[in-house]
Amino acid sequence: MGVCLGIALAAAATAVRFAPGRQAAMAAVVVQLAMVLGTILLPEQVRLWPPTCGFGYWDQAHLFWLAMLPLPYLWLIFAGRDLRR
Repeated sequence: MGVCLGIALAAAATAVRFAPGRQAAMAAVVVQLAMVLGTILLPEQVRLWPPTCGFGYWDQAHLFWLAMLPLPYLWLIFAGRDLRR
């Protein structure tokens, strides 16, 4: 959840620089949707959303998401920088 939230915030912060108002919000939604769909369509060996029926690669998926957690927030920091400097 933390990675998904970070991606949404970072995408919105980036989109605001290039598009006004609702267009920026829609750009963030499109990026979020693309990221989720991209991870759902991965092969079974590297699936990041294991099935919830009691089997799957939960430990590996949790380690991956934990390792990826800083990336969207770093993106958010860079997207929020003041470009006028």
